[in-house]
Amino acid sequence: MAINNLHLLPISLFILFPTTFLGTYIAAVLQGHVEPEFPYISDDATYSPESCVFGQLINIGSVLLCLVIYIRYCEVVQFFDDYSMSPRAAKLNRMGLWFGFLSSFGLSLVANFQETNVIYVHFAGALLCFGIGTVYFWVQAILSYHMHPVANSLAMARLRVMLSVITSVLFFVIVVTGIISHLQFHGSNPRKWHPEDGGWVLHVISTASEWIVAICFCLYILSFSSEFREITFTHPQIFLRMGRQQILETNEEVIS
Repeated sequence: MAINNLHLLPISLFILFPTTFLGTYIAAVLQGHVEPEFPYISDDATYSPESCVFGQLINIGSVLLCLVIYIRYCEVVQFFDDYSMSPRAAKLNRMGLWFGFLSSFGLSLVANFQETNVIYVHFAGALLCFGIGTVYFWVQAILSYHMHPVANSLAMARLRVMLSVITSVLFFVIVVTGIISHLQFHGSNPRKWHPEDGGWVLHVISTASEWIVAICFCLYILSFSSEFREITFTHPQIFLRMGRQQILETNEEVIS
C-alpha cells in the first residue's frame, strides 16, 4: 500500500512547534513562573504544569522530526540513483542523516531535562539541537544545489542557505551573549530577569536570538513540504528467515 500526503509531516511540525512554544510561554507568564519580557524558550518550560505539556509535545515533535529527516534522506538517495549524483553528495547525505537525528535527540533532551534540574544535560541538548541542527541545515542547503532544478528550485536552495546563515550567526550570538549575561547577573532568579539584575541588554539579545533561531528552524522544516508532496512511500517487504528443515517439520505436523 502506498503512503501519500507526506507533505503533511513538515506542515504539522510547523504548526506543532510554534504552538507549543507560544502556549508554554503564555502559561508560564499566567502562572507567574517567568517575566513576560524576553524569557528563553526553555525557561517557559521549567516548572510544572507547563513543563509537563511542553515535554510531551516536544517528544512527539522529535519523533515526527526524525521521520521528516529520514524521508529527506530517502529522497536524496533516490535522486542519487536516478540522476547519478556526485558520490561526495551521497556521503554528505549519510552524514546529514546522523546530524539530523542528533539534533532531534538534543531537542528531546532540552524538553525533558530542565535547566533547574539537570543543567549540564539541558545545555548539552541545546548544543545538539541548535548547533548540530545548524550543521544539518548547511548539509541540506548544499544538497539542494545539487538537486536543483529537478527536486527543488534555485530560489529554494538560496532560501535554505539564507536560513543556514541566519541560524549560524545567531547561534554564536546566543552562546556568547548568554554566557556573558549570566556572568553579569546578580539577581535571585534567572527565570525572572529584571533590568536592575545586571546583564539585561545581553540577556535580551540572547533570548531574542533564540526565538528567531526557533522560527528559522520551523521555516526550514516547512520548506520540505513542497518536495514531500511529490514523494510516495510503499510498505517494505518482510522476509522470514525460517530454516528449511523447520518448515518441513511444520508441514509434516500439519499433515499428520
